[in-house]
Amino acid sequence: MKKLWLISNSNSGSYDAAMCARIGETVVAHGGLFDRCITLPDDDLPTIAEVEAAGVEIVAIFTGDGTINASTRKLEGWGGQVLILPGGTMNLLSKQLHGDVEATDIVARALSPQAVDTDLPVVVGCGQRALVGIIAGPTAAWVDVREDMRALDLLSLAATVPGAIAQTFNGDMVRLAGETEEYQAIYIQPQGDTLEAIGIRAKNPAELVQHGIAWLSGDFRKGPADVLETGTSVTVECDSAIGLLIDGEKRDGTHPCTFTLEKSSLRFIKTLTDAPAS
Repeated sequence: MKKLWLISNSNSGSYDAAMCARIGETVVAHGGLFDRCITLPDDDLPTIAEVEAAGVEIVAIFTGDGTINASTRKLEGWGGQVLILPGGTMNLLSKQLHGDVEATDIVARALSPQAVDTDLPVVVGCGQRALVGIIAGPTAAWVDVREDMRALDLLSLAATVPGAIAQTFNGDMVRLAGETEEYQAIYIQPQGDTLEAIGIRAKNPAELVQHGIAWLSGDFRKGPADVLETGTSVTVECDSAIGLLIDGEKRDGTHPCTFTLEKSSLRFIKTLTDAPAS
């Protein structure tokens, strides 16, 4: 009988207390022990010492990318398994590991013999680590618009939308080292054994509208973009400090900043039957 703790975040736009309860019921129904539900921000993220002392074997994370990042950094080096569930907007990591399925279905699979565990590639740079990807550049200001839209905060939107437009066109642009072409942002994501760098641009009002719609719909990659480079190391240059989004959370970076491909020491449960474990 595997013991499982669940991490959720009541401040997340996708938080669902009923689904958290259903996840616990699914764990029990498939022979597991649902020992504790940790709900941020009221509860603290668990430490390695806490999960080891409690004999926890699986920590399930039912939140968005930012909380997944913080939770896994706290547990880096732990010998148990991490189960990523679709509790955010895009759920890219959950889809990568399980496909586009409901959280309870993933839990049922994770407790069955078909589940395997795997490590995951990560992007590391500027003192940061991302499981999903890093956005470098002024266009990252659109994340504030997206958050205000989620909260239906019309008063804040009156300030964040003009601010995002101004940053997109007037902020210092970014470029790959040794290149002259500049972009409002460069998105760097792990793709198996390499990094992929994607240039995000908005050269005119029409492309700005496309870019803004892509951000607000939850997937900025659907806006104007160019695939720039792949490799195990990518260096981004700028004429000032580089604004960063690390798995969707805002951070500041120095310039230039080099991002490299590494592996997480954590083991993640994978339930996609057509994708072998690494």
